[in-house]
Amino acid sequence: MSTPTQAPVSVEPAPRQRRSVFGNYSSDNPRVEPTPDHEPSAVALAADEMPGGTELALTRSFVHQFLARAFDYPDANTWAWLSSDSTQEGLAAAVDALEPPSTGALHTALSALLNAGLATAFDAVHDDYILAIGHAARGSCPINEIEYGDIKADPLFQPHRLADLGAFYRAFGMEPGTESGERLDHLSVEFEFMSVLTAQEAGFLGAAADREALAVCRDAQRKFLREHLGRWTPAFTRRLRRAVGDRTLGLLADLALAFIEGECARLHVPLGSAELVLRPADEAASLCDGCGLPHTLPGATGAATP
Repeated sequence: MSTPTQAPVSVEPAPRQRRSVFGNYSSDNPRVEPTPDHEPSAVALAADEMPGGTELALTRSFVHQFLARAFDYPDANTWAWLSSDSTQEGLAAAVDALEPPSTGALHTALSALLNAGLATAFDAVHDDYILAIGHAARGSCPINEIEYGDIKADPLFQPHRLADLGAFYRAFGMEPGTESGERLDHLSVEFEFMSVLTAQEAGFLGAAADREALAVCRDAQRKFLREHLGRWTPAFTRRLRRAVGDRTLGLLADLALAFIEGECARLHVPLGSAELVLRPADEAASLCDGCGLPHTLPGATGAATP
């Protein structure tokens, strides 16, 4: 894939809803602490393995941020940002930088989305979101990662996944907010974390480049895509597309899938299966009853509505 040469995308930052878990992040002070899985000796060459410089990192960060806001619970102020002329122009420029102009799935998905008329689509998106995803984790189209997996997996699959996500976030200085309204495995939270990682990558690519930190940051992106975001996004977007069809929320699913396909190809990570099944609802409920998840994780079945 060729390295983009155009200027990085520049638009106003997306408004952060109270559901955002990473309100403590400052791009002026990127921070990374290697975890046991990110030993320097294992990632020493990672800084040289991925094409692109600061512009590509910022472009990827912007698209991750756009998708994080798009799949958060619909909010009128956030939708105003998503559908603004500057955001749409920035998104189009980002897609041109990530994929050869007018070719490929990402351009096709973006064209369909922009032609749908985002400015007037909020009410329809809100209704479709409620219908397909709902307020709880176990709706007809779950938007939480741990609802997807092998039905024969270890019964501790779900809490282990959540613990792994928490370890990723803490290693990069991200602390869940006290008023967060989503679980750590919500799609918007995972997209936002990748937006943070790619923004940190851009910081580490600056004039005083920190090669070791850059290597750790890129290695973390690969691991997070392979083990989390890239693993279940194809299955989620497939279910959502079937549920809402060609309406705006379905077109956002197409954009998310095309972007994640590109991210996995860029970072040499296998894309997860679109056929990934949902874990049985009764097993999930039994597991949560036993481990206390309903009382500690907003959005889990039985949790109080924030």
